[in-house]
Amino acid sequence: MSGEAAAVPVSLVAAGRATGRPAALAEGPADVLHLRLEPDDAVAGVSLGQARALFAGVARLLQAAAMAAIGPASRFAGRRPDAVKAFVEQDVRFVHAEADSPLLAVYTRLDDGPPPGADPARGATAPGAASAVGVAGLAPFQRRVGTTLAGALVEVTEAIRDHPTARRLPFAEPADDPAGPLTEPATATGPADGTATETAPSPLVLRGVSVDLCDALLGMVTAPRVRRMELAFYWAPHTGLDTPAVVRVALRRDDVEALLRLRAALAALSERPRTAVYGQVTRLDRGEADDGGIATIRGVVGRSTPRTVQVAVSGPEYDDAIRAYRTREPVVATGRLRRHGGVHVLTGTFTVTRDGP
Repeated sequence: MSGEAAAVPVSLVAAGRATGRPAALAEGPADVLHLRLEPDDAVAGVSLGQARALFAGVARLLQAAAMAAIGPASRFAGRRPDAVKAFVEQDVRFVHAEADSPLLAVYTRLDDGPPPGADPARGATAPGAASAVGVAGLAPFQRRVGTTLAGALVEVTEAIRDHPTARRLPFAEPADDPAGPLTEPATATGPADGTATETAPSPLVLRGVSVDLCDALLGMVTAPRVRRMELAFYWAPHTGLDTPAVVRVALRRDDVEALLRLRAALAALSERPRTAVYGQVTRLDRGEADDGGIATIRGVVGRSTPRTVQVAVSGPEYDDAIRAYRTREPVVATGRLRRHGGVHVLTGTFTVTRDGP
């Protein structure tokens, strides 16, 4: 025996036993997140203070991911949408596990309807409303939140991996940072006279990284007796969807300084929340240039609100739009959504969605 304390498995968004396999609830399948803790001592069990910090941290992680899935931002202020509250409070299940399984388990159900007990009078989506939009291959809101969280955590761990040399941190000079700065050069989105400009979105922010996410991670990694934590995501099979690959990330207490620096850089950004539209390209109109045009996306915003939007695409985005139009692959457009006459127009980025984070 090496004398080191064994990692204590604590499963949060998880299957019933420590197999890593997705769970099945009475309501249907559920995605899985395992959280494994490596304590800094050999004392068995989880203290009350540690459990309180971890429960609060996981709830804040899920809330930050749900906000980013609806519309990414460097930080989220103000009242949380009802869809986010319902997801955290009703779509996610914490349960006590059996003796030979992880200490805690949380199930995230997958479906397109409202959470159990949702009040139709408060604008809850009718069962099957998202599927009624007719977007084949579009993941339900819960899966979109899960893959957003997994992708954001991958970005965070990569950003802080080389903290001593600041190679992947967004605070190094652009010439020294192969990944580039956190923010891209400002682009004018207002009047032509330049009176209104807006900073282009950070790639990290578009991937779901935010001040809120960093705060949640800081609260967890500094919980009593935690030296290291590992998060592993597993995905339940779902009709009409490809199953993403397993995602594993790890953070240590030693990463606190790098997390604080990342948080400070995100807090310094002046970005307003954006809107994410998930759907399919149903029409593609060529523009005046050969490598550009207007893509019409029929899909959803928020949890499952139907919306048809137009977004200008050019260059590689135009090539992606052509492929998505031909193959009916799901896409996501993220940016400022405005209504001009009877048409919703989105100004921002366009990507073909992947089968996972």
